[in-house]
Amino acid sequence: MTLGAQSGLQQLPESMIREAARWAARMQSADATIDDQKRFEGWLERDSRHPVAYAEFDQLWSDLRDVPLGDDTLRQIARKRTIRRVSIVIVGLLGLGLTGAQKLGAIDRIQADYYTPTGKTAQITLSDGSVVALNSDTAIRVSYRDDAREIELLRGEAFFEVTPDTGRPFIVKDDGLSARALGTRYGVHADPDSHQPDVQVEEGTVEVRNGNDIATLQAGEAAKVTAQGTLAIHKVDAGRETAWRDGKLVFSNQPLRQVLETLDQYQVGSIVLISQRAGEQKVSGIFDLNDPDKALRSLEARLPIKITRATGLLTIIDEN
Repeated sequence: MTLGAQSGLQQLPESMIREAARWAARMQSADATIDDQKRFEGWLERDSRHPVAYAEFDQLWSDLRDVPLGDDTLRQIARKRTIRRVSIVIVGLLGLGLTGAQKLGAIDRIQADYYTPTGKTAQITLSDGSVVALNSDTAIRVSYRDDAREIELLRGEAFFEVTPDTGRPFIVKDDGLSARALGTRYGVHADPDSHQPDVQVEEGTVEVRNGNDIATLQAGEAAKVTAQGTLAIHKVDAGRETAWRDGKLVFSNQPLRQVLETLDQYQVGSIVLISQRAGEQKVSGIFDLNDPDKALRSLEARLPIKITRATGLLTIIDEN
């Protein structure tokens, strides 16, 4: 039994690889529902890379069907349990192996002028007096010229308090996305597969561009790049979304899967959610970002979930 074409998976975001593994395990299980099928088809259509990622894991689960077992009843029970166990192992291997370099951010840090390790935040004052707050596992490259001030967000999330300079616009770039401001406070997030907005404005005005799509954001607004490359604008509590600047993580009636996605940013290793149903449970609360283990223990005490620490670098969340 092989893991598949590693080179193809290595090009995909870690969150997408995890989703593909979970969907493959779910759709091959005996208790997959019609609703699961509908949500799975919607997931496949949202991004052209999803079918590619799913195909790798679908082949793995297909290989499991060839394992010789006893009678039909035993085969069905054993296959279900085997798929579940293997899914945990494979997702763990992917999180720690194939995407290990991406998780540790070694390449981005080499290219960066400033960076933070996982679990740490920092505040930097640039040469023009602008202040940049760096979230956990974040790297930026600074390029100041006579006609412009450019920041390249290589990974992670940063919040900017910009000193006005009419002759030199302040521009933050992340792949094809750019956010231009003159005297403002705003945040930019580099992971397009995260639930978090790509750009959010706390004060002032920001012009956001992605390809040919342009939008002007006011205070309290955020932009997210859709799978089609367009900018989706919505209201946001920027203060709550960037509470990490004060060492806090604030959640208000958010799905557990989003909470775990956020907590995962603050610890070395990976948090893997196995149960889709558990991931839809709502969570409200304020947690200390410097102690993600304490946050997980609190969630386990409040919700019907079970936390298994397979290794020091792999935490598995399932239904209790």
